[in-house]
Amino acid sequence: MDSADETEVAPAVGVAFPAGNDDFRAARDRCAQACRRFNETPEDSPGDVRSSRFLDIVRPGRDRSEDAASAVTHDMTFRNPGLKAQTPFVKPPFYVDYGLRVRIGGSTFINRSCMIMDTPVADVIIGERCNVGPNCCIVSVGHALRAEERSGKQSSIGKPITIGDQVWIGANVTVLGGVTIGNGAVIGAGSVITRDIPPRTMALGVPARVVQDLNDVAVGSADYDDTVNNLTEAIRFGRQLDRREEFELTRLNNTLAAIQQQKKTQHQHPHQQSLQRKASSNNSHPTEPPSPTPAQVRRVTELARGRQECGVYEWGLKFLAVLAVAGAGGILGGMLLLFLIKNYGVEAMLLDLK
Repeated sequence: MDSADETEVAPAVGVAFPAGNDDFRAARDRCAQACRRFNETPEDSPGDVRSSRFLDIVRPGRDRSEDAASAVTHDMTFRNPGLKAQTPFVKPPFYVDYGLRVRIGGSTFINRSCMIMDTPVADVIIGERCNVGPNCCIVSVGHALRAEERSGKQSSIGKPITIGDQVWIGANVTVLGGVTIGNGAVIGAGSVITRDIPPRTMALGVPARVVQDLNDVAVGSADYDDTVNNLTEAIRFGRQLDRREEFELTRLNNTLAAIQQQKKTQHQHPHQQSLQRKASSNNSHPTEPPSPTPAQVRRVTELARGRQECGVYEWGLKFLAVLAVAGAGGILGGMLLLFLIKNYGVEAMLLDLK
């Protein structure tokens, strides 16, 4: 292992570029806006939404009509093994500088707070079925060592980074420019990768060095003593639940069952969703209207109540109008009676009545 670890490898070619130019700044601003939209997207959003906003970061000039074909994220394949992941499952927040030469395998998982400080002059490639821990930093940009050279126009230097397939990178790892990590390698948490790591080896430290050949690890020697198959087993493992905890676990399972049912539809491929909607439409009886939603029921009830109230108001107004007419007639009649009494007297009026 020592010989492999100490083998001198030709450094990757670096390319200097004027990062302060307006076009480079505009490219970074575009990527910053795309990252902000992605990071504001809820983690439980439908796969097509998350996929589209991730592609906005790394493929801004794509034909968006093809987004549906890429709307299969890594997490969706757990629920439906028949799907092939096209877009990596990246937990926000996620930060990239340019995104124009970043390529990440669709079956890769990237945990929270990953930063890729990339450049437009060198590729950053992460392969398939990789696991990248939280707070990792992949830095493909550098600067000249001499201070007077760092103040020049060509002050930034980009170098490629290649991370192979099935690589596991632990938390808080930093990968520097010009590095290649081979297929199946494991990088210990907190390490700083300054040189190439051979395939199927474990490296750790600052700077990281190879400490184990994973080909020597026996099959079935993974570091665990027992297994569980579902969340209920996980919560009960190693302890005895009391009555209150059992009750809360039952309510939790009911809540999770509802979420899972909702996700089954969200995490289907868009083509499958379309077929399911068509099948539901064809199977529905043409004479039977769909059941109203709770919102529709509430709206109809409110309208009926409003009509009842309008009817009451209408009758009330009619009644008041009758009273007003009757009142006006009474006043006119009283005034006429006083006029007759004044001019003809009570006796004349009585004689007329006879």
